[in-house]
Amino acid sequence: MSTDYTPKCSYVAAPCAQSLPSKPVTREDVLRLEGEINKLPQVDCPVRHFFAPGIYAREMTIPAGVVLTGAVHRHEHLCTVAKGRIAVSTDEGMKELAAGATLVSLPGAKRVGYAIEETVWVTYHPNPTNERDIDKLLADIIEDDPAALMGGSRNVQHAMNQADADRADYARFLAEYGLTQAIVTRLVENAADQIPMPDGVDALELRESLIEGRGMFATRDLGAGEVIAPARIRDKRTPAGRHINHSSRANAAFFSLPDGGLEARATRAIEAGEEVTVDYRQAMRVNGAGFKPLGEQE
Repeated sequence: MSTDYTPKCSYVAAPCAQSLPSKPVTREDVLRLEGEINKLPQVDCPVRHFFAPGIYAREMTIPAGVVLTGAVHRHEHLCTVAKGRIAVSTDEGMKELAAGATLVSLPGAKRVGYAIEETVWVTYHPNPTNERDIDKLLADIIEDDPAALMGGSRNVQHAMNQADADRADYARFLAEYGLTQAIVTRLVENAADQIPMPDGVDALELRESLIEGRGMFATRDLGAGEVIAPARIRDKRTPAGRHINHSSRANAAFFSLPDGGLEARATRAIEAGEEVTVDYRQAMRVNGAGFKPLGEQE
């Protein structure tokens, strides 16, 4: 069972611990369940880190009613239930564990759990070098892609929580400018001012977005300050100008050009596969089509 890097966890509608399966739960079973959890709203499970000479411990609080899957560990380690009750997959099958229980977790195990009550789960790992850099510790402890872990660019829980925050901030943006979604939709879907992306521009691709509909994603790593793509050529929008989504933690911005065009530039390093986003407030300042925040209107 993982702690601060538990990437997939969501509430379930009803307790599942009343009829636990007796046969062992395979990694394939957990992966199938993980795929379904990925489709659901994600839940935050707060984590605390503890260090002692030669030992690293991670404590995670799991709200009642949450089902979650863990990362795959490289080394044998101990897990304890410090509080609550939880149903957990073990080598012998699903077991209900209560506060005070200890579990030995073998290398390669991928577990699933269901918190019957609010549960505090602690894992203990050898730390012979007394390393305190969490990223370095995780690289040694688990097999999973670090970018998919909590805080990583491909972490499911982090990404979905950020997408929720971005949608909420977008709603605030509309209110600040006195806009409605109907007006914005009419403007952005106007095909008369759209053109294809010019030949040779290959840093972006259009894909489904967690934030909204479809968005533009980096096809390669991009450096801070790098020109990503034209967003507008004279008075016509490119797919970048049409499809780049809003984010409260944007990684790109629009810059005006002498000929009246716009280009998107990275404001920080962007990893291949990461969605490219801008803050629509900044976009309005350089390409507002006359729109201003309500407080600045005459």
